Amino acid sequence: MTNLVLLSYGSQNEYRRAVLAVLSFFSYYKAGEAAPEVRVILFTDSSDYFSKYLGHLPVEYVILTSAQQTAMMGTVGYRHRIKAVVVGDTLLRFPQDNLLFFDSDTFFTQHPGPLLARIAPGTSLMHTVEFTFADQAQVALPNGKTVNDFNKLLEEKPFALSRGPERFSRTQQCWNSGVLGLAPSVAAYLPDVYQLIDYLYANSHWHIVEQIAFSLVLQTRDIIEPAIDYVYHYWEGDKKVAADALLAETINADFLALSADAQRAAVQALVQRLPTAIPAYLAAHGEIGTKQAAITAFNAGRFGAGYRAAFSYLLKVPNDSKFLRDVLYHTKRMLKGS
Repeated sequence: MTNLVLLSYGSQNEYRRAVLAVLSFFSYYKAGEAAPEVRVILFTDSSDYFSKYLGHLPVEYVILTSAQQTAMMGTVGYRHRIKAVVVGDTLLRFPQDNLLFFDSDTFFTQHPGPLLARIAPGTSLMHTVEFTFADQAQVALPNGKTVNDFNKLLEEKPFALSRGPERFSRTQQCWNSGVLGLAPSVAAYLPDVYQLIDYLYANSHWHIVEQIAFSLVLQTRDIIEPAIDYVYHYWEGDKKVAADALLAETINADFLALSADAQRAAVQALVQRLPTAIPAYLAAHGEIGTKQAAITAFNAGRFGAGYRAAFSYLLKVPNDSKFLRDVLYHTKRMLKGS
């Protein structure tokens, strides 16, 4: 058995992405084809939206309340820690089963059977290598720090982990965790992942610490193999905006009225189209990239660049009240830091 694990909460756009992620997996299995034994475990704050689209599939819902989400973020209050806890809880609950976690902002681009077959004790999957920490040394982090400061934090002393004192290096790789393929043996590593997340986030506030922790632990205990050939991952903010608009054209009430075969065909057509349709949509809607540039600059503490991009965006989209609230939030951050 392989548990297909997803985490989706907060908004209809987020739910719709997760629906496509699940449907894309099953769309590659034709009627009568022998499929591996799988179970979808969907962690969400509401199952109502999903049941309409996924009612014919083996889906188990785990409802996450606001209080549970807060607890999963730990004492450091780190939102992406929820993902690590969801993965760990599933491995502990099903100690005989493999696990394939994929982010809601992913979809499968080819038959996933061979990917599932690669998960084994000693071999884990992640989406793809993104960088080595040394290569990112000058990249800005919150509170006026850079990745070079993070590298010093990483190397300054050994970590007291389950195998004893353990050192990490800036020459190691950071993998994207949009996909995590894990054997049951990885359950023994999860306390180390949690410990690294909590320490590194508390001392850097780097928003990708969750995938850093998985990367460091898995590459020092297992062989990591990439899943990028099987999955398209649109994690960037501007790509999500484009994908949301394109998904809404297919995953809607009209889709629910289709036969099972027609739904499968519609999903296949969508996943084949999206890798080119997303950049095309962004090219036709330049304001999306401008908004994302503002958000990226503000998050990195580059307030001048953030305000310039924000002003340019608001000239085109003056009624984006949520973005105006974001600008106000970052203004307060700037004033507080001065």
